[in-house]
Amino acid sequence: MERDIDDILRELVRSSDKVFVSSDPEEPFILVDRGSDGLAFVAPGPGESFRVTSITLSMVASLEMVLQESLGGYVDRDAILTIGCGDLDSFYAHSWDIRRRGRKLYYGYEKTHYLLLISRIYWCIESWGHASLVLRSFTRRYDRRTGLPVKQVRGFLLKRSGGGLKLERVPLEELIWANTTDPETGERLPPEPSVEYCYEQECVSSDEIP
Repeated sequence: MERDIDDILRELVRSSDKVFVSSDPEEPFILVDRGSDGLAFVAPGPGESFRVTSITLSMVASLEMVLQESLGGYVDRDAILTIGCGDLDSFYAHSWDIRRRGRKLYYGYEKTHYLLLISRIYWCIESWGHASLVLRSFTRRYDRRTGLPVKQVRGFLLKRSGGGLKLERVPLEELIWANTTDPETGERLPPEPSVEYCYEQECVSSDEIP
C-alpha cells in the first residue's frame, strides 16, 4: 500500500508544478493543484492510512456555491469557519478566517488557503461521511458588559446527497449543548461571553443560558 501511494504521488507531482506540502508534522498532507484537472489531496484518513482525495473543478464549483448560498447571509463583515470531522480517537478541526468583499466571501488570505479548505471538506466527507462546520460571525454590536464585539455561532453538517451536497443546519438546542459540554468528560462548560447561539435568525444570548 505504501508503494501504491508513492507511485500515485509521483504521477500527480509530474502532472503539476503547484504542489503544497504541510510543514506541520502533526497535520501531514500534500495538496496538488492540477489546473484544469482539479485538485488531489493526500492525507491520513481513518486508521492513519494515507488516502488520495480527487476533487474535480465541478466539485470545487459545487462546494463554493453551497458555502456562498448557505453562509453568505450570516456574514456581515468578518467571520471564522471551523471544519471538523472524525471521532474521539481521531478528530480533525481547523479554522479559516472569512472576509466579505461585496457579495463574495473569501477564505484565508491567499489562494492556497482556499484550496486547502475545499480539499479538507471533501477529505472529511470521503473519510468520515460528513464535515461539520461551525460559523462564528462578528456583528457590529458590542457587549456592554465585556466591551467585546458580539459573535453569532451557527452549526452545519455537510453530506453527500445524490450527486451533490446537502448542508443541514444544527438545531439550536444541539448547538448550545455542543458548545457548553466537554466532549471527553461530558461535564458542563460555562457559556462563552459575548456570544449568541443561532439557528437561522433565531438567536439565544450566552447570558440567557443558566
